[in-house]
Amino acid sequence: MILKFKDSALTDDEDFDYILSSDINIDGDTAIKFFKEAQNDNFDLLIIKCRPDGLKNFSNFILRLSLSIKSRYLIGCINVYSKSAYKFIKDSGNSIINDRVNALNINIDILKNNFKVGYSSVDIGNKARIGLKDYVYLILKRGTILRYSIIGLSGIAVNEGFLFLLHPYLGNILSIIPAIEISIIYNFFMNNRFTFNGHGMFLKRLFKYNIFNLIGYGVNLLIYYFAIFENVSIYIADLLGIIVAFIITYSTASFLVW
Repeated sequence: MILKFKDSALTDDEDFDYILSSDINIDGDTAIKFFKEAQNDNFDLLIIKCRPDGLKNFSNFILRLSLSIKSRYLIGCINVYSKSAYKFIKDSGNSIINDRVNALNINIDILKNNFKVGYSSVDIGNKARIGLKDYVYLILKRGTILRYSIIGLSGIAVNEGFLFLLHPYLGNILSIIPAIEISIIYNFFMNNRFTFNGHGMFLKRLFKYNIFNLIGYGVNLLIYYFAIFENVSIYIADLLGIIVAFIITYSTASFLVW
């Protein structure tokens, strides 16, 4: 259902202040309540959540992480848009329809363009109708995790290459240090250009990226040595360390660096 709001009342006119899109039926009083909430706080988008289950909450977090969006959630069973946000949607070639995947894409665009967004909830026992395959598709299509992973793999090659070049001069212990730092700087430049499209505060981001990656490497080594102490295969130990380090470095890069 789609409802419009102007001058504290519902309207059918094209001249409206806010427009609501919902894939559940709600009464007029409930709609007006959400309209006024958006109006009072001057929100361009008010996302009203309807109790998604735990797995969908986790999927929503992974999608937020992949998109570097810090909002509490991206999709609601009800979405209220200001007239300016609605114009942005129309100008982008989209339309408001009662489909949560479409609404999710629209909300992502609005969040990425720095409109003012608010959050609310309604307890109607309605679970999210976005399937896990939709989340996976959006993460791969619009997210950064795939590009980050590819650059990370190329960074391993850079690390190994410089380790090979420096080993004859610095030995086993010291050669790894510049090799790691060079690979970190390489990964930063590549992610800054192709993954996160960074701009401004370049040196500050580079410093934070170094710190968080060194933390990731430290955790990697701790897990590796602990697993070895527990008589785990060195290859499994290394893989476990890499996975945990990847989670740390990607999460911090997505939310704290860029």
